[in-house]
Amino acid sequence: MNNGAVIRCRLDLLIRLTDTTTGRAVSSQSVSFWKNGKLMLTRLKGDGNYIFIDIGRDNFIMKLAVPGYDSQEFEVDYETLDAKMPYIDVFLIPSENNESVLTLSGKMRGLTAVEAVQLGKPVCSINEFIPKESRITLLVPNRQMNMEGNHYGILHGEKGYEHFVVSEQLNPSSVKLKEKLNEEFAVGSPIARVIFGRVDSKGNFTLRVRDTAETLRYLVRFKTEDIIKYRVYCFEGGELVEEKT
Repeated sequence: MNNGAVIRCRLDLLIRLTDTTTGRAVSSQSVSFWKNGKLMLTRLKGDGNYIFIDIGRDNFIMKLAVPGYDSQEFEVDYETLDAKMPYIDVFLIPSENNESVLTLSGKMRGLTAVEAVQLGKPVCSINEFIPKESRITLLVPNRQMNMEGNHYGILHGEKGYEHFVVSEQLNPSSVKLKEKLNEEFAVGSPIARVIFGRVDSKGNFTLRVRDTAETLRYLVRFKTEDIIKYRVYCFEGGELVEEKT
């Protein structure tokens, strides 16, 4: 006769932490999470994945703090998450005390989001877009690159880019998109990884990139409720210069 008790647990939330400047997972035993102001228990499952067991599925405000990065606060809204595997991707911004980053900051009326892609250093380029399958085939110099779950932009020269998210990497040179593309792109159009910034309720924004001791050029995207604007910025010797587009 088996008298062993059966203990059932439910995964109620998965948080995936990524350094927005590098695209690398952030795994640290010193990460702290709060639910509505109360410290939470979590388990690190590697590759920046933090799981929360049996916390319930009521909406709440989460705050997190990671050494070396700006703290973040956001709403966990289960109505917008996958019912079977509720997860949230959080893109961490290195703190201003980090000597290896450069900062672009300012204020724009009505600004809701700011992000950027690096010019001149694409991670790959487009080979073909198959609309019916929401799939892109790629010209990939690094066949080991894992694109799943990441945000990218297909560039229109230096005038703009279309932001897309990879929902699944089918093979080293083919990915499925979370949503269909709005435009057509020529073969060889460069694809760059998106770097996220932060915007407060007053339109103050902060965007940070890694200082690699070389000339760095970025196409920055400013989004308001009505329009999207692009500007090119260049870091030379740690100094910031705005270029005309």
